[in-house]
Amino acid sequence: MVGGVETFGVAVGGIAGLLIVNVMPKDQYAAYTFLVACMTLILGITDLGLAHCCLPIVGQRNQEIPWVVGACHRVFQKRWLLLGLGLAVIVPYWFYTSREHDWSGWAYFSASLLMVTVVLLSLREHYANTILLILGHISTLNRVAFFTQFVRIAFVGAVLLLPITSFTVTGIVAATAAASFVSVTLYRRAFGAHKIPEADLDEADAKRVDAQVVQIAKPLVLPAIFYQVQGVITVFLVSLFGTANMLAEVGAFGRLSMVLIVVDRVTNVLLFPAIARAAAGARLTTIIWQAHSVYLVTMSLVLLTSYFLPQYWIILLGEQYRSMTPLVWMVFLASILMNASGFAFRTLTVRGATAGQSYSIAVTLATQVAYLWAIGITDLRSVLGFGIATSLANFVYQYGLLTLRWVNWRR
Repeated sequence: MVGGVETFGVAVGGIAGLLIVNVMPKDQYAAYTFLVACMTLILGITDLGLAHCCLPIVGQRNQEIPWVVGACHRVFQKRWLLLGLGLAVIVPYWFYTSREHDWSGWAYFSASLLMVTVVLLSLREHYANTILLILGHISTLNRVAFFTQFVRIAFVGAVLLLPITSFTVTGIVAATAAASFVSVTLYRRAFGAHKIPEADLDEADAKRVDAQVVQIAKPLVLPAIFYQVQGVITVFLVSLFGTANMLAEVGAFGRLSMVLIVVDRVTNVLLFPAIARAAAGARLTTIIWQAHSVYLVTMSLVLLTSYFLPQYWIILLGEQYRSMTPLVWMVFLASILMNASGFAFRTLTVRGATAGQSYSIAVTLATQVAYLWAIGITDLRSVLGFGIATSLANFVYQYGLLTLRWVNWRR
């Protein structure tokens, strides 16, 4: 059921994204890509490793509702505090880049403000989703995801049926905000239906949770900052040094790799909570070995289709992106390597194994500097190559850490 709903969600999200790519002019799609990157960075800064604390802190007490709600509430309080930092960092970047590309007017400013609204609603969504996931209300998560995706595709379709104007980007962002609002409303109703009360920890438990948060999140703070920027580094480089046309092409290519999200969403719901509460030993290491073997084989098959049959993938983007057909495999390779490294990273963090992550910054930076020195950033192919080099460095480092931990867990 989870696989079906998540596949439906990704399919609907993919259809919505591809409709936007095909209908929206490149200059407007470039602005939309930039605003999405800003939203992603703000949400990333509110994280700083905190998103990886809830599962290991709750651990095997996943059926104690007051403990689950109180622990998650304590963690997300810190995320809300970091929201101000995220806005302080991103607003100057938004202002400078908007001036460089001459994006202005009421329509663009309205879209920007709506993106901030999406950030606020997304934090509420993440909080409710985390609690229901830990408590095992999977069917509820399925229903919420289904209706949310339905609302978004309906609103996106309605906006794109209207004449294309400067407010089209505003309408698309408003569709995302509307879907998030519906999601938050449904989560609130679900809390009432499952009798999940708001709960705060007493002083002793709060101090203990804070100590665990520091222990788990502290090694992740620097990597979290670094990799949140890395997650949109391609858009960041192009927005500063490239043209609006190149920015639109990078954003369009990102839509193709959405097919890879299905596996990650299913494992988020079903696999990682099981790994978090499993006792250490042979059973745990067997689950990890089997899951990663299946994951890597599946991703390899997808990569083969992008290399030998790229013309079918590019059909999804439309004729204005036909010239990019030979580069499809590069997009998938970078996405697969980065997603796989994230899969390994998530396996480590749900067990609270966050030590050693800071050194990955040095490995990634060394790889990027070497690439820029040897090849540089001159066109779309070199930008995608930069993404592959970055993803490969992350892949090698995270699987190296996971291998070392796996051997210890097996013992």
